[in-house]
Amino acid sequence: MEASSFLNNLGNLFSNLEEIIQTSYFGVNPYNPNNSEDNYQELFRHNIRERLNLRVESEYTCQKNGIDINGEEISLKNKTERYDLLIKKLLVLFELKSVEKLDNIHSQQLFHYLDNSDYKYGILINFTKSKDIKKSYAHCKVFEKKNEVTVIDKYNNKYSHYKYELINEFKTQSYYELMGNNLISKESKNDINSSDESSEDNEELCVSNVIEIA
Repeated sequence: MEASSFLNNLGNLFSNLEEIIQTSYFGVNPYNPNNSEDNYQELFRHNIRERLNLRVESEYTCQKNGIDINGEEISLKNKTERYDLLIKKLLVLFELKSVEKLDNIHSQQLFHYLDNSDYKYGILINFTKSKDIKKSYAHCKVFEKKNEVTVIDKYNNKYSHYKYELINEFKTQSYYELMGNNLISKESKNDINSSDESSEDNEELCVSNVIEIA
């Protein structure tokens, strides 16, 4: 790909990224407890292709390697690593999560994948899954691979890794704030009274028949 075309496509991806992430997060309802990372991944991949007409590889598996005592790379038997999503022609690798919050271990996982590949940009996205529904937003970090650093241990063995620069970070709009009062659920008094509970129990239940989600 020509340099101008590469930069144009990369710029389009970055400028549309927040909207694509938000519509992917909201599009499967973040409050559905059965949602998993796979649900978001499938819709996110689809939305990238719809908006930007880019080919996106999914669940890309590669051989896992290590460096032996002689400094040579070897393949680890029956060991592989899986990249969630790739846009090969833009050198972009995505690592997706659906956890309560991003942690350093998630960034380190992404850096490891970038260290061992030719990809230059790593995008870490958390489609937040929290018990606190007020924290209903997706969180994104965009990293760029920089210079390679080589260190030598006391046995004169060399180890190399790259430095990474955080070039963008954002959180999407809150689904909780968007939905507002629509998130207050009400139980019908008739439904409660139609149960087999005693009238005394029904009175206790009716006191709290409006459930406010904090």
